[in-house]
Amino acid sequence: MKLKTLAMIAILLTAFSVQANDDEMAPSCSKPYKPDHFNSQAELDDFNTDVQQYQRCLYDFVTEQEEAIQKHQRAANNAIDEWNSFVRQELNQ
Repeated sequence: MKLKTLAMIAILLTAFSVQANDDEMAPSCSKPYKPDHFNSQAELDDFNTDVQQYQRCLYDFVTEQEEAIQKHQRAANNAIDEWNSFVRQELNQ
């Protein structure tokens, strides 16, 4: 029975990986352009603002991806738990 359980877990994990999106995700953040020199303080200030926005955009992207990882991991664990519960309740009687 344990072998059947392990086989089903392997099948479930394979099914999850097949359903996963194979397209590589990439952030849609605009990298700021840094000129060779700044002509004014306002230009420097604008660049610094753009740098902060770029950093925030990348940070938000990473946070989104980490949340998606956790969501998918929970879904996989729930499927495994569901299978194990089924085996315990229905097949081991």
